[in-house]
Amino acid sequence: MAVPKHRAERAGQAQASAPLGISEACRRVGITLRAIRHYESLGLVLPQRMGGARVYGAAELRTLELLQRFQALGFSLQECRIGLHGLGQPTSGPPTDPGTGLQAFVDSLQHRRDAIGSMLAELRVIRDAASAALAAGERC
Repeated sequence: MAVPKHRAERAGQAQASAPLGISEACRRVGITLRAIRHYESLGLVLPQRMGGARVYGAAELRTLELLQRFQALGFSLQECRIGLHGLGQPTSGPPTDPGTGLQAFVDSLQHRRDAIGSMLAELRVIRDAASAALAAGERC
C-alpha cells in the first residue's frame, strides 16, 4: 500500500529539518570542513553538540548559507558578523539590536557602493584620456 502523499511530504520535511552532522552540513551547503570550523572558532556559527559531535539544524545551515553569500560579495568576517546580527542570526559576542545591526550593515553596503562608484568614475576618466591619446596618435 502506498503512503499518502501528504504523509510522505511531511516525512521529507521532518528529514530535511533533522540536525545534520558536519560532513552532511558541508555537502548540503557546499562549504569545506575547514571553513565551517573556522567560522565556529570565530563564533560566527554555533552548532549544537550531540554526544560530542557537531550538529547543524536549520538555523545553523541558514547561517552558513548567509556566510557564503556575504563572503562571495567580498565582505570581511566582521561585516559578516554585523550582517548576521542584523538578520537575527545567533553568533557569539555581544548581542546587538537587530534593527541597529541591520542599519549598520546597510550603511556598510552603501559606503561600499559609493566607493565602487568613485572607482568607476576614475576608471572612465582614465579610459577617456587613453582613448583620446590613442586617437591623437600618442602613446598612453
